[in-house]
Amino acid sequence: MKRKQQGVALVAVLMIIAIVVVIAVNMTGRLQLQLQRQQNIQQQQQAFWYAMGAEQFARVLLSRTLAGQETVHLGQDWALSGASFPVENGTIAGDISDLRSCFNLNALQNVVPASGGRVEQTAAQKAFVRLLELKASELSIPAEYLSARLGDWLDEDSLLSSAGSAEDDDYAALRFAYYSANTLMASVSELRVILDITPADYQLLAPLVCVVPEDNSLLINVNTLTEDNAVLLAAVIPELTEQAALDIIAERPEQGFASLDELFALTQLSSITVPDDAKSLLSLKSDSFQVTATAAYLESGFVLTSVLKINDNNQVKVLARRFGGQG
Repeated sequence: MKRKQQGVALVAVLMIIAIVVVIAVNMTGRLQLQLQRQQNIQQQQQAFWYAMGAEQFARVLLSRTLAGQETVHLGQDWALSGASFPVENGTIAGDISDLRSCFNLNALQNVVPASGGRVEQTAAQKAFVRLLELKASELSIPAEYLSARLGDWLDEDSLLSSAGSAEDDDYAALRFAYYSANTLMASVSELRVILDITPADYQLLAPLVCVVPEDNSLLINVNTLTEDNAVLLAAVIPELTEQAALDIIAERPEQGFASLDELFALTQLSSITVPDDAKSLLSLKSDSFQVTATAAYLESGFVLTSVLKINDNNQVKVLARRFGGQG
């Protein structure tokens, strides 16, 4: 009997030890998970601050490089691409792109005449339609319809502007209803919610356009266009072909055109009529830039995309930030 009691006691002790071991292993596992989580958070935070440092560097670089300059061109220090800098336990890389060398979607905002008459197509809207006809002929909807829908998305009223446009009632009738913004865009990703835009349409449009927050003007800096977006020049100037636009970029001086008169004196433009409203869309300066900073720290990475604006006093202001990859 005594031996049986000793056996039972031994089994009980072993069970208690097993339970304690299980609890200890569980606690150790949780502790290791918490430590790893905290380490990941710290690494991610450090990568974030590295990226913010890159943004601040870009602001200083733009301010110093463009101070007192009459023109903005690709021969200046800000335009150097592929820059990468080693830092403690990581690297920082970044690129600066000119938002005046792409089509600002906010420029498609409808302009209502002071007399309250019919909304007329603006020079920017005409240029957008030509851009789509040249580079986005595979769109699932007509170029005129997309231009009209973007104009209604951006304007301040809820009235249809033309055939093919869309306003609150059209979006409210969808299965997942919402209203049109009736204000300027903050990101190109808003294209995804325009009526009848498909994912394929978005992929087609995204490389051609951009958004300058809080700005509804369209200015194309001829000095910062490249072969990839030279078509913008052909879109703005009705009689100019895409090949002629490429030839202009190829003939452009290394330090850019010193004046628009020098640009219009080129053979490709002197032989055609450039409307005044088209001339008003061309520029040799830029005030809006996008910085894409990629930071790596140990096993963590961080991507920061910032929109910067330079005011008349050469001060650089951050208009928007996006964390992560492209939207």
